[in-house]
Amino acid sequence: MAQDKLELKNREKDLRDYFNSLANKEGKLDIPTFKHVLKQLGLHPEEGIVVETIDEIAHEGIISGDQLKEFIDAIEEKHANLRKLFDWIDADKNGYLDRYEIKMAFAMSDRPFTDEDVEKLMEECDTDRDGRISFIEFRTSRMSNLFTDIA
Repeated sequence: MAQDKLELKNREKDLRDYFNSLANKEGKLDIPTFKHVLKQLGLHPEEGIVVETIDEIAHEGIISGDQLKEFIDAIEEKHANLRKLFDWIDADKNGYLDRYEIKMAFAMSDRPFTDEDVEKLMEECDTDRDGRISFIEFRTSRMSNLFTDIA
């Protein structure tokens, strides 16, 4: 968790500088340009919590320089919450989620599930195909939204 927060904090100055270099006279960017800025800095503009946060703070398809701090703070809080959820699901504390842990998360959420559901999630989320789900894979997948009610 500290590493995720540190990476975002380290990029805050770069984000602000790049944002300001592209902003219009009023210090604003349209959302597609803002997503381009994020992508150029190695952030994930299509990640669920990033899209959600942009939607929450943008007004009429525009984000202002003043809203950058709000954006960064919101992303940090959401990443921290996702990290807590991931760590809670990660029963053996090895830093990865396996099929058994996913089954247990389904059971704890009182959601009906089948082995096929677990396999679908593994196929969708395990992008490097190593048989387990890392925090980054978890964070960028829809799985992070499935279990927010259990932690």
